Amino acid sequence: MQRFQGIKVSAGIVIGPVEMVDSGTLGLSRIVNDPFRERALYEAAIILAKDELRLLQQRAKGPQTDILSFQIALLEDESFTNEIGDYIAAGAGSAAAVERAEQIFAARLGSVDDEYIQQRSIDVRDACRRVVDILDGRQRRRLHLTRPSILVADQFFPSDLFALDRRMILGLASERDSMASHAAIMARTMGIPAVFRLGPDVAHLADGHQAVLDGHTGTLVIDPTPQALAQAVHAAQSHRLTLLQRSPLLDKPSRTADGTPFLMLTSASNVEDIEAGMRLGAGGIGLVRTERVALTHMSEERQYFTYLNCLAAARDAPVTVRTCDAGADDGAPWVQGVQRLANNRRSFDAQICALLRAAVHGDLGIALPMITGVEDWHRAMTEIEACKARMRAEKIEFDERAPIGCMIDVPSAAMAAESLLQSGARFLVVDIDDLTRYTCGRSRKDDPDTYRVDDPAVLRLVGDVMAAAARYHAPAGICGITELELPAIPAYLRLGVRYFCTENACVLPLKALLIRQDLREKPADLPCPGRM
Repeated sequence: MQRFQGIKVSAGIVIGPVEMVDSGTLGLSRIVNDPFRERALYEAAIILAKDELRLLQQRAKGPQTDILSFQIALLEDESFTNEIGDYIAAGAGSAAAVERAEQIFAARLGSVDDEYIQQRSIDVRDACRRVVDILDGRQRRRLHLTRPSILVADQFFPSDLFALDRRMILGLASERDSMASHAAIMARTMGIPAVFRLGPDVAHLADGHQAVLDGHTGTLVIDPTPQALAQAVHAAQSHRLTLLQRSPLLDKPSRTADGTPFLMLTSASNVEDIEAGMRLGAGGIGLVRTERVALTHMSEERQYFTYLNCLAAARDAPVTVRTCDAGADDGAPWVQGVQRLANNRRSFDAQICALLRAAVHGDLGIALPMITGVEDWHRAMTEIEACKARMRAEKIEFDERAPIGCMIDVPSAAMAAESLLQSGARFLVVDIDDLTRYTCGRSRKDDPDTYRVDDPAVLRLVGDVMAAAARYHAPAGICGITELELPAIPAYLRLGVRYFCTENACVLPLKALLIRQDLREKPADLPCPGRM
Protein backbone atom coordinates (compact mmCIF):
# COMPACT_ATOMS: atom_id res chain seq x y z
CA MET A 1 0.00 0.00 0.00
CA GLN A 2 1.28 3.46 -0.92
CA ARG A 3 -0.25 6.65 0.38
CA PHE A 4 0.22 10.08 -1.24
CA GLN A 5 -0.87 13.41 0.21
CA GLY A 6 -2.06 16.21 -2.05
CA ILE A 7 -4.45 19.16 -1.81
CA LYS A 8 -8.21 18.83 -1.44
CA VAL A 9 -9.91 20.04 -4.62
CA SER A 10 -13.35 18.42 -4.78
CA ALA A 11 -15.01 16.41 -2.00
CA GLY A 12 -15.97 12.76 -2.22
CA ILE A 13 -14.50 9.28 -1.78
CA VAL A 14 -14.16 6.83 -4.66
CA ILE A 15 -12.61 3.38 -5.08
CA GLY A 16 -11.62 1.85 -8.39
CA PRO A 17 -9.03 1.13 -11.05
CA VAL A 18 -6.62 3.84 -12.14
CA GLU A 19 -6.11 4.91 -15.74
CA MET A 20 -3.35 7.34 -16.68
CA VAL A 21 -4.02 10.18 -19.09
CA ASP A 22 -0.80 10.69 -21.06
CA SER A 23 -0.70 14.14 -22.64
CA GLY A 24 2.78 13.67 -24.09
CA THR A 25 3.52 13.97 -27.78
CA LEU A 26 5.40 11.64 -30.08
CA GLY A 27 8.64 12.71 -31.68
CA LEU A 28 8.35 12.78 -35.47
CA SER A 29 10.68 13.44 -38.37
CA ARG A 30 9.30 16.35 -40.34
CA ILE A 31 9.93 17.53 -43.87
CA VAL A 32 10.04 21.33 -44.10
CA ASN A 33 8.63 22.84 -47.30
CA ASP A 34 9.11 26.36 -48.61
CA PRO A 35 7.73 29.15 -46.36
CA PHE A 36 4.68 29.81 -48.59
CA ARG A 37 3.56 26.18 -48.38
CA GLU A 38 4.30 25.97 -44.66
CA ARG A 39 2.21 29.11 -44.07
CA ALA A 40 -0.65 27.66 -46.12
CA LEU A 41 -0.47 24.39 -44.15
CA TYR A 42 -0.54 26.36 -40.89
CA GLU A 43 -3.57 28.43 -41.92
CA ALA A 44 -5.46 25.29 -42.98
CA ALA A 45 -4.63 23.60 -39.66
CA ILE A 46 -5.91 26.62 -37.72
CA ILE A 47 -9.24 26.42 -39.56
CA LEU A 48 -9.57 22.70 -38.79
CA ALA A 49 -8.58 23.19 -35.15
CA LYS A 50 -11.17 25.94 -34.65
CA ASP A 51 -13.82 23.76 -36.31
CA GLU A 52 -13.02 20.96 -33.84
CA LEU A 53 -13.22 23.37 -30.90
CA ARG A 54 -16.57 24.75 -32.09
CA LEU A 55 -17.94 21.21 -32.37
CA LEU A 56 -16.88 20.59 -28.78
CA GLN A 57 -18.57 23.87 -27.80
CA GLN A 58 -21.92 22.62 -29.08
CA ARG A 59 -22.08 19.98 -26.37
CA ALA A 60 -20.07 21.81 -23.72
CA LYS A 61 -21.58 22.96 -20.45
CA GLY A 62 -20.70 25.54 -17.82
CA PRO A 63 -17.01 26.46 -17.62
CA GLN A 64 -16.20 24.19 -20.57
CA THR A 65 -17.78 26.78 -22.89
CA ASP A 66 -15.51 29.53 -21.59
CA ILE A 67 -12.41 27.35 -21.86
CA LEU A 68 -13.14 26.53 -25.48
CA SER A 69 -13.89 30.19 -26.25
CA PHE A 70 -10.50 31.09 -24.81
CA GLN A 71 -8.74 28.55 -26.99
CA ILE A 72 -10.52 29.72 -30.15
CA ALA A 73 -9.64 33.30 -29.34
CA LEU A 74 -5.98 32.34 -28.84
CA LEU A 75 -5.84 30.79 -32.32
CA GLU A 76 -7.27 34.05 -33.70
CA ASP A 77 -4.98 36.33 -31.66
CA GLU A 78 -2.91 38.60 -33.88
CA SER A 79 0.25 38.50 -31.77
CA PHE A 80 0.09 34.68 -31.64
CA THR A 81 -0.36 34.41 -35.41
CA ASN A 82 2.40 36.94 -36.12
CA GLU A 83 4.84 35.06 -33.90
CA ILE A 84 4.26 31.88 -35.87
CA GLY A 85 4.30 33.65 -39.25
CA ASP A 86 7.65 35.29 -38.51
CA TYR A 87 9.24 31.97 -37.58
CA ILE A 88 7.89 30.27 -40.70
CA ALA A 89 9.20 33.15 -42.83
CA ALA A 90 12.63 32.57 -41.27
CA GLY A 91 12.62 29.00 -42.60
CA ALA A 92 11.01 26.95 -39.84
CA GLY A 93 8.35 24.32 -40.41
CA SER A 94 4.79 25.17 -39.45
CA ALA A 95 4.59 22.53 -36.69
CA ALA A 96 7.89 23.66 -35.18
CA ALA A 97 6.72 27.28 -35.37
CA VAL A 98 3.55 26.44 -33.41
CA GLU A 99 5.56 24.53 -30.81
CA ARG A 100 7.87 27.52 -30.40
CA ALA A 101 4.89 29.90 -30.00
CA GLU A 102 3.45 27.51 -27.42
CA GLN A 103 6.64 27.74 -25.36
CA ILE A 104 6.77 31.53 -25.62
CA PHE A 105 3.12 32.21 -24.75
CA ALA A 106 2.93 29.53 -22.04
CA ALA A 107 6.10 30.92 -20.46
CA ARG A 108 4.62 34.45 -20.43
CA LEU A 109 1.63 33.22 -18.48
CA GLY A 110 3.77 31.10 -16.20
CA SER A 111 5.72 34.18 -15.13
CA VAL A 112 2.62 36.21 -14.22
CA ASP A 113 2.23 36.80 -10.49
CA ASP A 114 -1.20 35.20 -10.35
CA GLU A 115 -1.87 31.49 -9.93
CA TYR A 116 -5.08 31.48 -11.94
CA ILE A 117 -3.43 33.14 -14.94
CA GLN A 118 -0.41 30.87 -14.56
CA GLN A 119 -2.77 27.92 -14.89
CA ARG A 120 -4.19 29.38 -18.10
CA SER A 121 -0.92 28.35 -19.80
CA ILE A 122 -2.56 24.94 -20.12
CA ASP A 123 -4.97 26.52 -22.63
CA VAL A 124 -2.04 27.58 -24.78
CA ARG A 125 -0.49 24.12 -24.64
CA ASP A 126 -3.79 22.37 -25.32
CA ALA A 127 -4.73 24.55 -28.31
CA CYS A 128 -1.22 24.37 -29.79
CA ARG A 129 -1.09 20.61 -29.34
CA ARG A 130 -4.29 20.32 -31.35
CA VAL A 131 -2.82 22.37 -34.22
CA VAL A 132 0.48 20.44 -34.18
CA ASP A 133 -1.34 17.10 -34.29
CA ILE A 134 -3.23 18.27 -37.38
CA LEU A 135 -0.03 19.48 -39.05
CA ASP A 136 1.76 16.21 -38.30
CA GLY A 137 -1.20 14.18 -39.56
CA ARG A 138 -1.29 12.44 -36.21
CA GLN A 139 -4.40 10.99 -34.62
CA ARG A 140 -4.96 12.60 -31.25
CA ARG A 141 -4.45 9.94 -28.65
CA ARG A 142 -7.68 9.57 -26.73
CA LEU A 143 -8.19 7.55 -23.62
CA HIS A 144 -10.93 5.00 -24.25
CA LEU A 145 -12.39 3.97 -20.90
CA THR A 146 -14.04 0.57 -20.82
CA ARG A 147 -14.92 0.80 -17.11
CA PRO A 148 -15.42 3.58 -14.57
CA SER A 149 -11.96 4.66 -13.46
CA ILE A 150 -9.95 7.12 -11.42
CA LEU A 151 -8.00 9.24 -13.89
CA VAL A 152 -4.46 10.24 -13.01
CA ALA A 153 -2.14 12.58 -14.92
CA ASP A 154 0.93 14.70 -14.63
CA GLN A 155 -1.36 17.60 -15.61
CA PHE A 156 -4.80 17.48 -17.20
CA PHE A 157 -5.49 19.21 -20.50
CA PRO A 158 -9.08 20.47 -20.92
CA SER A 159 -9.55 18.40 -24.09
CA ASP A 160 -8.48 15.26 -22.18
CA LEU A 161 -11.65 15.56 -20.13
CA PHE A 162 -14.14 17.05 -22.60
CA ALA A 163 -14.19 13.93 -24.78
CA LEU A 164 -14.83 11.49 -21.94
CA ASP A 165 -18.16 10.19 -20.69
CA ARG A 166 -18.74 11.71 -17.24
CA ARG A 167 -20.21 8.40 -16.07
CA MET A 168 -16.84 6.72 -16.63
CA ILE A 169 -14.87 9.18 -14.47
CA LEU A 170 -14.79 8.20 -10.80
CA GLY A 171 -12.27 10.81 -9.74
CA LEU A 172 -9.28 12.90 -10.78
CA ALA A 173 -5.75 12.77 -9.37
CA SER A 174 -2.99 15.06 -10.64
CA GLU A 175 0.68 15.54 -9.92
CA ARG A 176 0.84 19.26 -10.74
CA ASP A 177 -2.62 20.82 -11.22
CA SER A 178 -3.70 23.43 -8.68
CA MET A 179 -6.94 24.62 -7.09
CA ALA A 180 -7.21 27.22 -9.86
CA SER A 181 -6.71 24.81 -12.79
CA HIS A 182 -9.33 24.00 -15.40
CA ALA A 183 -9.44 20.44 -14.13
CA ALA A 184 -10.23 21.70 -10.61
CA ILE A 185 -13.01 23.95 -11.87
CA MET A 186 -14.51 21.10 -13.91
CA ALA A 187 -14.25 18.64 -11.01
CA ARG A 188 -16.11 20.94 -8.64
CA THR A 189 -18.72 21.83 -11.26
CA MET A 190 -19.36 18.20 -12.21
CA GLY A 191 -19.19 16.85 -8.66
CA ILE A 192 -16.15 14.65 -9.32
CA PRO A 193 -13.88 13.91 -6.33
CA ALA A 194 -10.40 15.30 -7.00
CA VAL A 195 -6.99 15.50 -5.32
CA PHE A 196 -4.15 17.48 -6.92
CA ARG A 197 -0.49 18.37 -6.27
CA LEU A 198 0.35 14.77 -5.40
CA GLY A 199 3.96 15.13 -6.53
CA PRO A 200 6.13 13.58 -9.26
CA ASP A 201 5.85 9.99 -10.56
CA VAL A 202 2.49 9.31 -8.89
CA ALA A 203 0.74 8.86 -12.26
CA HIS A 204 3.09 6.09 -13.41
CA LEU A 205 3.03 4.40 -10.00
CA ALA A 206 -0.79 4.38 -9.87
CA ASP A 207 -1.52 3.45 -13.50
CA GLY A 208 -3.22 0.05 -13.74
CA HIS A 209 -3.59 -0.38 -9.96
CA GLN A 210 -6.57 -0.19 -7.61
CA ALA A 211 -6.80 2.96 -5.53
CA VAL A 212 -8.82 4.96 -3.03
CA LEU A 213 -9.17 8.67 -3.78
CA ASP A 214 -10.36 10.73 -0.81
CA GLY A 215 -11.28 14.31 -1.69
CA HIS A 216 -12.04 15.08 1.97
CA THR A 217 -8.51 14.37 3.21
CA GLY A 218 -6.63 15.03 -0.05
CA THR A 219 -5.13 11.55 -0.26
CA LEU A 220 -4.58 8.87 -2.89
CA VAL A 221 -3.97 5.33 -1.62
CA ILE A 222 -2.60 2.86 -4.17
CA ASP A 223 -3.27 -0.87 -3.60
CA PRO A 224 -5.05 -0.34 -0.25
CA THR A 225 -4.97 -3.11 2.34
CA PRO A 226 -8.24 -5.00 3.00
CA GLN A 227 -8.70 -2.98 6.19
CA ALA A 228 -8.09 0.35 4.44
CA LEU A 229 -10.42 -0.70 1.63
CA ALA A 230 -13.22 -1.59 4.09
CA GLN A 231 -12.83 1.78 5.81
CA ALA A 232 -13.00 3.56 2.45
CA VAL A 233 -16.13 1.68 1.43
CA HIS A 234 -17.84 2.65 4.67
CA ALA A 235 -16.79 6.30 4.31
CA ALA A 236 -17.94 6.40 0.67
CA GLN A 237 -21.35 4.97 1.59
CA SER A 238 -21.76 7.53 4.38
CA HIS A 239 -20.85 10.34 2.00
CA ARG A 240 -23.41 9.17 -0.60
CA LEU A 241 -26.15 9.02 2.05
CA THR A 242 -25.28 12.56 3.12
CA LEU A 243 -25.55 13.78 -0.46
CA LEU A 244 -28.97 12.18 -0.85
CA GLN A 245 -30.30 14.02 2.18
CA ARG A 246 -31.56 17.55 1.81
CA SER A 247 -29.39 19.82 3.89
CA PRO A 248 -31.33 21.21 6.87
CA LEU A 249 -29.38 24.43 6.37
CA LEU A 250 -31.48 25.19 3.29
CA ASP A 251 -34.52 25.71 5.52
CA LYS A 252 -32.74 27.65 8.25
CA PRO A 253 -33.00 31.45 8.14
CA SER A 254 -29.76 33.34 7.61
CA ARG A 255 -29.54 34.71 11.13
CA THR A 256 -26.85 34.53 13.78
CA ALA A 257 -27.48 32.96 17.17
CA ASP A 258 -28.53 36.37 18.53
CA GLY A 259 -30.93 36.99 15.62
CA THR A 260 -28.77 39.28 13.45
CA PRO A 261 -29.72 38.76 9.78
CA PHE A 262 -27.13 38.30 7.04
CA LEU A 263 -27.31 37.53 3.34
CA MET A 264 -25.59 34.65 1.54
CA LEU A 265 -24.68 35.36 -2.09
CA THR A 266 -22.72 33.36 -4.65
CA SER A 267 -20.20 34.26 -7.33
CA ALA A 268 -20.60 33.07 -10.92
CA SER A 269 -19.05 33.08 -14.36
CA ASN A 270 -22.04 31.77 -16.32
CA VAL A 271 -25.72 30.85 -16.18
CA GLU A 272 -25.00 27.32 -14.91
CA ASP A 273 -23.13 28.72 -11.90
CA ILE A 274 -26.06 31.02 -11.13
CA GLU A 275 -28.61 28.20 -11.32
CA ALA A 276 -26.49 26.03 -9.01
CA GLY A 277 -26.13 28.88 -6.53
CA MET A 278 -29.86 29.50 -6.42
CA ARG A 279 -30.47 25.79 -5.72
CA LEU A 280 -28.24 26.21 -2.67
CA GLY A 281 -30.57 28.84 -1.30
CA ALA A 282 -28.45 31.88 -2.15
CA GLY A 283 -30.20 35.22 -1.76
CA GLY A 284 -28.71 36.46 -5.03
CA ILE A 285 -25.56 36.64 -7.10
CA GLY A 286 -23.01 38.92 -5.51
CA LEU A 287 -20.47 38.82 -8.32
CA VAL A 288 -20.74 37.84 -11.99
CA ARG A 289 -17.30 37.84 -13.64
CA THR A 290 -17.17 39.13 -17.21
CA GLU A 291 -13.52 39.08 -18.32
CA ARG A 292 -14.36 36.75 -21.20
CA VAL A 293 -16.43 39.44 -22.94
CA ALA A 294 -13.22 41.25 -23.83
CA LEU A 295 -11.42 38.08 -24.77
CA THR A 296 -14.13 36.79 -27.07
CA HIS A 297 -14.99 40.21 -28.57
CA MET A 298 -18.64 39.85 -27.52
CA SER A 299 -20.83 42.42 -29.22
CA GLU A 300 -23.13 44.69 -27.23
CA GLU A 301 -26.15 42.73 -28.41
CA ARG A 302 -24.68 39.37 -27.43
CA GLN A 303 -23.71 40.74 -24.03
CA TYR A 304 -27.21 42.13 -23.56
CA PHE A 305 -28.78 38.69 -24.02
CA THR A 306 -26.12 37.10 -21.83
CA TYR A 307 -27.04 39.41 -18.95
CA LEU A 308 -30.75 38.80 -19.53
CA ASN A 309 -30.12 35.05 -19.18
CA CYS A 310 -28.21 35.71 -15.96
CA LEU A 311 -31.17 37.64 -14.53
CA ALA A 312 -33.57 34.88 -15.55
CA ALA A 313 -31.40 32.22 -13.89
CA ALA A 314 -31.35 34.27 -10.67
CA ARG A 315 -35.17 34.06 -10.44
CA ASP A 316 -35.75 37.75 -9.63
CA ALA A 317 -32.97 37.79 -7.01
CA PRO A 318 -30.42 40.64 -7.20
CA VAL A 319 -27.44 40.20 -9.53
CA THR A 320 -24.23 42.25 -9.36
CA VAL A 321 -22.04 42.21 -12.47
CA ARG A 322 -18.39 43.21 -12.27
CA THR A 323 -17.26 44.94 -15.45
CA CYS A 324 -14.24 43.55 -17.24
CA ASP A 325 -11.14 43.75 -15.06
CA ALA A 326 -7.84 43.46 -16.90
CA GLY A 327 -6.07 42.70 -13.65
CA ALA A 328 -8.61 40.25 -12.27
CA ASP A 329 -7.58 36.87 -10.97
CA ASP A 330 -10.01 35.23 -13.36
CA GLY A 331 -8.75 37.12 -16.39
CA ALA A 332 -8.15 35.76 -19.82
CA PRO A 333 -5.54 33.21 -20.77
CA TRP A 334 -3.00 35.62 -22.25
CA VAL A 335 -2.61 38.80 -20.33
CA GLN A 336 -1.35 41.39 -22.79
CA GLY A 337 -4.17 40.89 -25.28
CA VAL A 338 -6.86 41.07 -22.63
CA GLN A 339 -5.42 44.16 -21.01
CA ARG A 340 -5.35 45.81 -24.42
CA LEU A 341 -8.99 44.92 -25.00
CA ALA A 342 -10.13 45.78 -21.48
CA ASN A 343 -8.51 49.19 -21.73
CA ASN A 344 -10.21 49.87 -25.03
CA ARG A 345 -12.97 52.42 -24.47
CA ARG A 346 -15.23 50.87 -27.11
CA SER A 347 -15.09 47.55 -25.25
CA PHE A 348 -16.05 49.24 -21.96
CA ASP A 349 -18.80 51.28 -23.62
CA ALA A 350 -20.36 48.19 -25.21
CA GLN A 351 -20.44 46.41 -21.86
CA ILE A 352 -21.92 49.38 -20.00
CA CYS A 353 -24.64 49.86 -22.61
CA ALA A 354 -25.53 46.16 -22.53
CA LEU A 355 -25.72 46.17 -18.73
CA LEU A 356 -27.87 49.32 -18.55
CA ARG A 357 -30.25 47.86 -21.13
CA ALA A 358 -30.50 44.55 -19.26
CA ALA A 359 -31.12 46.36 -15.95
CA VAL A 360 -34.58 47.33 -17.23
CA HIS A 361 -35.59 43.68 -16.83
CA GLY A 362 -34.31 42.84 -13.36
CA ASP A 363 -32.46 43.77 -10.20
CA LEU A 364 -29.02 44.32 -11.73
CA GLY A 365 -26.14 46.25 -10.18
CA ILE A 366 -22.89 47.23 -11.90
CA ALA A 367 -19.60 47.04 -9.96
CA LEU A 368 -16.52 48.83 -11.28
CA PRO A 369 -13.19 47.14 -10.41
CA MET A 370 -9.70 48.54 -9.88
CA ILE A 371 -10.93 52.01 -8.87
CA THR A 372 -7.99 53.47 -6.95
CA GLY A 373 -9.72 56.67 -5.87
CA VAL A 374 -12.16 59.44 -6.70
CA GLU A 375 -10.39 60.46 -9.92
CA ASP A 376 -10.74 56.96 -11.33
CA TRP A 377 -14.40 56.94 -10.31
CA HIS A 378 -15.14 60.28 -12.01
CA ARG A 379 -13.34 59.14 -15.15
CA ALA A 380 -15.46 55.98 -15.32
CA MET A 381 -18.68 57.86 -14.61
CA THR A 382 -17.91 60.35 -17.39
CA GLU A 383 -17.73 57.47 -19.85
CA ILE A 384 -20.92 55.94 -18.45
CA GLU A 385 -22.78 59.23 -18.82
CA ALA A 386 -21.58 59.39 -22.44
CA CYS A 387 -23.04 55.92 -23.00
CA LYS A 388 -26.36 57.04 -21.52
CA ALA A 389 -26.41 60.16 -23.72
CA ARG A 390 -25.83 58.08 -26.84
CA MET A 391 -28.66 55.67 -25.95
CA ARG A 392 -31.01 58.56 -25.21
CA ALA A 393 -30.23 60.08 -28.61
CA GLU A 394 -30.87 56.73 -30.30
CA LYS A 395 -34.04 56.18 -28.23
CA ILE A 396 -32.73 52.90 -26.79
CA GLU A 397 -34.47 51.79 -23.61
CA PHE A 398 -32.20 51.50 -20.57
CA ASP A 399 -32.34 51.91 -16.81
CA GLU A 400 -31.35 55.47 -15.93
CA ARG A 401 -31.14 54.60 -12.24
CA ALA A 402 -29.35 51.24 -12.40
CA PRO A 403 -27.15 51.12 -9.28
CA ILE A 404 -23.43 51.51 -9.99
CA GLY A 405 -21.02 50.62 -7.23
CA CYS A 406 -17.33 50.21 -6.60
CA MET A 407 -15.17 47.16 -6.02
CA ILE A 408 -12.83 47.70 -3.08
CA ASP A 409 -9.86 45.63 -4.20
CA VAL A 410 -6.89 47.88 -3.42
CA PRO A 411 -6.04 49.70 -0.15
CA SER A 412 -6.41 53.16 -1.70
CA ALA A 413 -10.03 52.38 -2.59
CA ALA A 414 -10.71 51.25 0.97
CA MET A 415 -9.22 54.48 2.33
CA ALA A 416 -11.30 56.53 -0.14
CA ALA A 417 -14.56 54.65 0.57
CA GLU A 418 -16.36 57.68 2.05
CA SER A 419 -15.26 59.94 -0.82
CA LEU A 420 -16.42 57.35 -3.35
CA LEU A 421 -19.85 57.23 -1.70
CA GLN A 422 -19.97 61.03 -1.67
CA SER A 423 -19.19 60.93 -5.41
CA GLY A 424 -22.17 58.73 -6.15
CA ALA A 425 -21.16 55.09 -5.63
CA ARG A 426 -24.39 53.33 -4.69
CA PHE A 427 -22.78 50.29 -3.06
CA LEU A 428 -19.37 48.84 -2.16
CA VAL A 429 -18.07 45.31 -2.68
CA VAL A 430 -14.84 44.35 -0.93
CA ASP A 431 -12.84 41.73 -2.83
CA ILE A 432 -11.33 40.29 0.32
CA ASP A 433 -8.75 38.13 -1.44
CA ASP A 434 -7.33 40.93 -3.61
CA LEU A 435 -7.49 43.51 -0.83
CA THR A 436 -5.61 41.18 1.51
CA ARG A 437 -2.86 40.45 -1.00
CA TYR A 438 -2.36 44.09 -1.93
CA THR A 439 -2.45 45.22 1.70
CA CYS A 440 0.05 42.61 2.83
CA GLY A 441 2.26 43.04 -0.24
CA ARG A 442 1.98 39.38 -1.21
CA SER A 443 1.43 37.42 -4.42
CA ARG A 444 -0.48 34.27 -5.19
CA LYS A 445 2.83 32.41 -5.32
CA ASP A 446 3.32 33.03 -1.61
CA ASP A 447 2.12 30.67 1.08
CA PRO A 448 -1.50 31.61 1.98
CA ASP A 449 -0.45 31.97 5.62
CA THR A 450 1.59 35.03 4.62
CA TYR A 451 -1.51 36.98 3.57
CA ARG A 452 -4.29 35.88 5.87
CA VAL A 453 -7.62 37.67 5.47
CA ASP A 454 -7.80 38.21 9.24
CA ASP A 455 -4.65 40.33 9.17
CA PRO A 456 -5.23 43.32 11.50
CA ALA A 457 -4.49 45.83 8.73
CA VAL A 458 -7.08 44.22 6.47
CA LEU A 459 -9.66 44.09 9.24
CA ARG A 460 -9.11 47.77 9.94
CA LEU A 461 -9.53 48.73 6.28
CA VAL A 462 -12.72 46.71 5.94
CA GLY A 463 -14.03 48.12 9.21
CA ASP A 464 -13.53 51.64 7.88
CA VAL A 465 -15.34 50.70 4.64
CA MET A 466 -18.29 49.30 6.58
CA ALA A 467 -18.43 52.36 8.82
CA ALA A 468 -18.50 54.67 5.79
CA ALA A 469 -21.20 52.58 4.14
CA ALA A 470 -23.30 52.71 7.32
CA ARG A 471 -23.05 56.51 7.45
CA TYR A 472 -24.36 56.73 3.88
CA HIS A 473 -26.88 53.88 4.25
CA ALA A 474 -25.18 52.12 1.31
CA PRO A 475 -25.10 48.32 0.93
CA ALA A 476 -21.62 46.89 1.47
CA GLY A 477 -20.30 43.35 1.68
CA ILE A 478 -17.37 41.11 0.89
CA CYS A 479 -16.71 38.71 -1.97
CA GLY A 480 -13.81 36.50 -3.02
CA ILE A 481 -14.23 34.17 -0.02
CA THR A 482 -12.60 30.78 -0.55
CA GLU A 483 -12.71 27.59 1.49
CA LEU A 484 -9.34 28.36 3.08
CA GLU A 485 -10.64 31.69 4.38
CA LEU A 486 -13.90 30.50 5.97
CA PRO A 487 -12.63 30.36 9.59
CA ALA A 488 -11.67 34.06 9.46
CA ILE A 489 -15.02 35.35 8.14
CA PRO A 490 -16.88 35.68 11.49
CA ALA A 491 -14.52 38.55 12.33
CA TYR A 492 -16.04 40.49 9.43
CA LEU A 493 -19.53 39.82 10.72
CA ARG A 494 -18.49 41.69 13.85
CA LEU A 495 -17.20 44.60 11.74
CA GLY A 496 -20.68 45.15 10.34
CA VAL A 497 -20.53 43.04 7.16
CA ARG A 498 -23.99 41.67 6.47
CA TYR A 499 -23.67 40.15 3.03
CA PHE A 500 -21.14 37.54 2.04
CA CYS A 501 -20.40 36.34 -1.49
CA THR A 502 -18.56 33.06 -1.96
CA GLU A 503 -18.22 30.24 -4.48
CA ASN A 504 -21.04 27.71 -4.58
CA ALA A 505 -19.09 25.01 -2.75
CA CYS A 506 -18.72 27.29 0.30
CA VAL A 507 -22.28 28.63 0.59
CA LEU A 508 -23.61 26.07 3.06
CA PRO A 509 -20.37 25.68 5.08
CA LEU A 510 -20.16 29.45 5.52
CA LYS A 511 -23.83 29.70 6.45
CA ALA A 512 -23.35 26.95 9.05
CA LEU A 513 -20.44 28.90 10.52
CA LEU A 514 -22.22 32.25 10.62
CA ILE A 515 -25.48 31.07 12.18
CA ARG A 516 -23.47 29.83 15.19
CA GLN A 517 -22.07 33.30 15.89
CA ASP A 518 -23.42 35.33 18.78
CA LEU A 519 -22.68 39.03 18.33
CA ARG A 520 -23.58 39.70 21.96
CA GLU A 521 -20.36 37.97 22.95
CA LYS A 522 -17.29 40.16 23.26
CA PRO A 523 -14.84 39.47 20.41
CA ALA A 524 -11.26 38.65 21.29
CA ASP A 525 -8.47 40.95 20.08
CA LEU A 526 -10.54 42.58 17.35
CA PRO A 527 -9.03 45.89 16.18
CA CYS A 528 -11.20 48.97 16.41
CA PRO A 529 -11.76 50.50 12.94
CA GLY A 530 -10.52 54.05 12.56
CA ARG A 531 -8.33 54.07 15.69
CA MET A 532 -4.63 53.47 16.24
